[in-house]
Amino acid sequence: MCAIFGMIGRADNQLLNKISKIQIYRGPDEQGFFESDDKLTLMGNNRLAVIDKEKGNQPMKSANGRYVIVFNGCIYNFLEIKDYLLKKKISFKTVSDTEVVVNAFMHFGEKAFNYFDGMWSVAIYDIEKKCCFLSRDYVGQKPLYYSLQKDYLLFSSQLKGIFQDKNLIKKISKNNLKKFYAYSFVPAPDTIYENIYQVNPGEIIKIEPSPLKIIKKKFWDLNSGPEYNIFFNKENNDEFVNNFNKLIKQHYISDKKPVLALSGGIDSNIILNSLINEKKEPNCFTLGFENQSYDESHIVKNIEGNFNKNIFKINEKEITEKFINISNSISEPNGDSSFLPTYILFDKIKNYSNVSLGGDGGDESFLGYITFDAFVLAKILKTFLPESLLKFLKKNISLKDYSNNYLTTKKKLKKFFSCIDVDQKYLLPSWMSCLDFDEHCENFKENLSIDQFFFTKDIFSNNINIMRSAQLYYFKYYLPMVLSKVDQASMLNSVESRSPFISKKIINFSLDNKISELYSLFNKKKFLKKKYKSLISNKILKSPKHGFAFPTHIILKNQNLINSLIKPELIMNYDFFKKKYSAYLKNQNDYSPYLWNELILNLSIQNLNS
Repeated sequence: MCAIFGMIGRADNQLLNKISKIQIYRGPDEQGFFESDDKLTLMGNNRLAVIDKEKGNQPMKSANGRYVIVFNGCIYNFLEIKDYLLKKKISFKTVSDTEVVVNAFMHFGEKAFNYFDGMWSVAIYDIEKKCCFLSRDYVGQKPLYYSLQKDYLLFSSQLKGIFQDKNLIKKISKNNLKKFYAYSFVPAPDTIYENIYQVNPGEIIKIEPSPLKIIKKKFWDLNSGPEYNIFFNKENNDEFVNNFNKLIKQHYISDKKPVLALSGGIDSNIILNSLINEKKEPNCFTLGFENQSYDESHIVKNIEGNFNKNIFKINEKEITEKFINISNSISEPNGDSSFLPTYILFDKIKNYSNVSLGGDGGDESFLGYITFDAFVLAKILKTFLPESLLKFLKKNISLKDYSNNYLTTKKKLKKFFSCIDVDQKYLLPSWMSCLDFDEHCENFKENLSIDQFFFTKDIFSNNINIMRSAQLYYFKYYLPMVLSKVDQASMLNSVESRSPFISKKIINFSLDNKISELYSLFNKKKFLKKKYKSLISNKILKSPKHGFAFPTHIILKNQNLINSLIKPELIMNYDFFKKKYSAYLKNQNDYSPYLWNELILNLSIQNLNS
């Protein structure tokens, strides 16, 4: 796990050094640089040594010396690919996955990216043709930003790296701000800034430096379904548990023994089951809260098995102190409030290992979110009830609930009916949004149409099963936010976080199975529950879905803290903010998702420009 950065079209070593220093926490073990002979390409890497600490230094050359790579991530099937390449008489000098990536590119060309199972952002320079390739994994687990000037392209693992360029015009895009408020982050290829972009998940960008030219290509789009090749075969449903155990073995390869971020949910407990089955005696870490409605540590305490439990409970004072401590490090606009407890958990983990496994992606691959049930129920209501009655229900069902507890039944019902009248294809983004659509219009002072605000209508096409479309929505518009949060929280602590449930093998398996095999109404994760019913505690299998959240009112209702952190001049519509904040403080409505978004966005803009 590392930071990568570079400049194509012009050489400015001083700028590259600044970019390296600003994200040193991503790779504190070693820094390396490459400059092409024609001085038109510079590349750099800050390395967090996870596999082959002694020899896996970067930048690294291919076996034939033609290609140079800087790499951030981990390829879980690298030993399988390496065995294939060894049979082709390709030599290796290290035991790192980085060398496998560059040699695979040397042998297969761009097709190599279809053969990788893992997470990555990578830059590969072709010395012979004097061009560079950028690529990002198929779900966007590892970040990669770039900006375009007249005669050069700058890329970096962090937005703050791009901001080191004195030629950069730092202008916020109002159109992209709509995406931030809609999804609590900005989906690729955009950012909140004009002329700063993200490499799309599943994309390859070829850059020719003189004259500057870029060519984009998708190597895999989940909309197209599973993608099989010489390294990915269709797997038998009956062999799922055995195949998952093999997958965990691949995710466990590391110089240091990985740990497990363990919750009371199904996904991390399936990983735990595999680790115990493989006799790994895992070290597990759990974060608990004083507020019992947010706390899952009591479930973890009762889990039996041969593993070590590290349970940390934090109080309101500790939560506030940690947030203040990291407030000046937040530079990626991401409104997922679980960033804070995730950061605190990795702060504990870093004292034991620099690699952690977690259950992210299980809810997308096996349809585990409660909104999947809500989506089906809404579809049924919309079939039988006229639109006029739906609008009546929306207007007249007002369930007062000012509780600070985690997702009460009243909160769920209120959210469900708040959007019941919108078209089916806008239900999920409406439910996940931080404000009602009318409030978004008020905030932007525009009479928007809903399809101008939620950019998801292409997913919900007539050619795809409606529940498959719902799954793809989460893969494309929710999971990237979660992954960005985890990347930031883990890397600020110099820890690599690995997620087996978003292995390409698992996503292929999910996309290849009928929705009815994976899910049924009020039986989320139906397939996993069936496969693990004799292997995992029945209490865990039957426990309701519980996100990794914390009581945000601890921060948001601390008016002195909020006033000290927020700069009013950076808020797009400060009158709107004051109105919602006042209503929230008076317990008139729960505007915490919107207010948290404003807080994080404000801090990000401040820190990016500092």
